[in-house]
Amino acid sequence: MPFKNDDQLLNELKGLPDMKMKSDNKQKIVNAIRQDDSRRRVNASSRFSAFGKGVAICSVLVAAFWMGATLVSNNQPSAMPPTPPQTTAPGASGTLETGASNGGTSNPAPIVTQSEELLANIRKQAEKGLIINSPYPIEKTVFDQVEKDLGNPDTKDNANGLSYATYKGKQVAFGYNKGMQIVDIRSTDPQLQKITLSEVVKRWGQPNRVSEYANQTIYTYDVTSKYQVKMIFQGTENTSNNALTLVRYNLYYPEGNKNLMLYGSNTDMLKDLRELAKNGQTFGSSYRVEKDVFDEMEKVLGKPNNISTIKGITYNTYRDLGLVFAFNKGMQVVDIRSYDPRLQAISLAEVNQALGEPQSKTTLNGETIYTYKVNDKYELKIIFTGVIDKKKSTLYIDHVNIYYPRGTINNMAG
Repeated sequence: MPFKNDDQLLNELKGLPDMKMKSDNKQKIVNAIRQDDSRRRVNASSRFSAFGKGVAICSVLVAAFWMGATLVSNNQPSAMPPTPPQTTAPGASGTLETGASNGGTSNPAPIVTQSEELLANIRKQAEKGLIINSPYPIEKTVFDQVEKDLGNPDTKDNANGLSYATYKGKQVAFGYNKGMQIVDIRSTDPQLQKITLSEVVKRWGQPNRVSEYANQTIYTYDVTSKYQVKMIFQGTENTSNNALTLVRYNLYYPEGNKNLMLYGSNTDMLKDLRELAKNGQTFGSSYRVEKDVFDEMEKVLGKPNNISTIKGITYNTYRDLGLVFAFNKGMQVVDIRSYDPRLQAISLAEVNQALGEPQSKTTLNGETIYTYKVNDKYELKIIFTGVIDKKKSTLYIDHVNIYYPRGTINNMAG
């Protein structure tokens, strides 16, 4: 076999698997092959047999691969593509990362919390007329169907012109009108209690309306032109936003909570409110200021959800009824407040149109108060959420009071 020079050997290396390396590294391979070739020529005869030639060729290949592998293992660059960085699969522990940015660094993907996922799902379902733990759409379902599927509810109550059926095991209550149409669905799913007010605002933005009632804060969002979501938080905003946690939420269809046979419009409803006030009454209550005493009422209504005292007047709140009864030291009822949601759909402009200008207008704690003297004894107070501002397009009723001023004056004097 003729002795091959370096150029010939380098030319034969081209047939080996392509490995990119510096020329001096390639020369090292050639030297190793040359040393192996010289050693074999000393120990062998001047001519190889066919078997010997095969051995020599194999030696060349082995040496070439051995030297190439050694150089690669010593961090020499190769033509193989780099192994892509591993990422954590969604749902697994760890942070999911995006690919390399223009700067060659990996940026962590935004972390979506459990509360954010739940809030996104609540909104998505609400826009369809559903809550997260019920398959029955509001407005389009009659309670008869629910009762047929789920059986008798644990409790049945009446409040604010609606009947409410509660299924405690399902963490849901259905409010339906006289036509059995479901117009209010309340969810008390335990996972809601992990959500704070600040997380709701971060995800949903500022609400359309804010109110406080029975030591609770209510954020109302108009999720569609027909449906509202009412987020009910325990506590008031005197505490930190982060400390207020969600206790339940309502999906509400205001139009379905109007007795169209009784009230053809909001104007009719307001005129009826004024007539009730002349008799010392308000929406959702058969009790009267001045005429009724609270200890007798309590025998029928049971214990209130919340009790507070301001300047000698005690305020007892019945959360599910949407009513607050205030009485003096003689137990005489002097103030009844209604948080009926039918009234909360009425705007300030509609009040002005139906009832005219009030005898007085005041603002207190971010609320606007209209006071109408309906007769020589009683006053109708309409309280709006927010203050009158040219930048604020619409104010809505938060609650209304039928008020007996003389009962509070006598109490304070005596």
